Amino acid sequence: MKNKHLVLIFLIVLLSGLLLRHVPWRCKTSVQSPLLKAPVEAVYRVHIRRRGQPDFLLEHTATGWVAEQGGRTVPVPMDTALAWVRLLAQPRSLTPLSEEDPMAALRLSSLLRLEVSAHHRPPLVLEIGPETAASDGVQTIVCFPQHKGIYRASGALRTPFERTLDDFRHRQVLSFPLANLCRLEIRWSADSSVFLEKDDSLDWRVIDSKRTEPLSASVQYWLNAVERLRNLPFADFFDENLEGRGPLLTAIFIACDGQTLTLRLFDLQPSDMPEDVGVLLNQGIKTPPRYALHSSANPHNYFALTDAALGDRIARGP
Repeated sequence: MKNKHLVLIFLIVLLSGLLLRHVPWRCKTSVQSPLLKAPVEAVYRVHIRRRGQPDFLLEHTATGWVAEQGGRTVPVPMDTALAWVRLLAQPRSLTPLSEEDPMAALRLSSLLRLEVSAHHRPPLVLEIGPETAASDGVQTIVCFPQHKGIYRASGALRTPFERTLDDFRHRQVLSFPLANLCRLEIRWSADSSVFLEKDDSLDWRVIDSKRTEPLSASVQYWLNAVERLRNLPFADFFDENLEGRGPLLTAIFIACDGQTLTLRLFDLQPSDMPEDVGVLLNQGIKTPPRYALHSSANPHNYFALTDAALGDRIARGP
């Protein structure tokens, strides 16, 4: 009977130890510990809540990691997603703070709530306060809502998680230098089109046409306008559901090495504009744009062309 009691006590101690490894119990002295106890590869979701911002979700799906915010999703490279997870899995110093400590009050200022889900592990729920400078480097105020424990954690933990969907999107419109262009096809919505080709003398000429004079000046003038399509704001108010009228212009660029690029220019109507102008203002768009642009080099995004004169020049073609 005594041996049975010893075995029972041993099992209780063993199970308690395993449980303690995964529960962020409040400690009274400084400890060296990672915030996330789950293996990095077991994490499948990172959920971030910030006051005044739509929830941000980073999730591992069957097709890879994706970020979602405000109803829009974009793919995220695995290395980028796992860098967040590894940041939480790194051992760091955690110094407990009492409720009376002036630093503890900082946790109430613009908290960022973080929830990390992993397979077969309890979720990590963490409230992240501001970062502060210390003699030994940057520290971050963190709080475990489960037990109201407040800590000063070593390292910058707030800045890396203050992301929006735009931080995971690139603004690329052109996938190769237009100097490498050899062929060009332009189609207009009025069922008209033109095919141009660069000949051995580097002059642009219309293909299958009696027009034989070189067009290099006009084509280059038009290509110069296309080159200016950089750092455009995202047109999140426009999507494939508003493409019913079709593009005003479609330009297909073919490089000498065979690379292709398709640009589509859409003529925006008042009905295309969002009812809430705050959507535009948040992206730095102060006046309703005249055109929207889509590039095959960036298929998940649409762009707002706020320079109406530039849009007019591109719409006319060379």
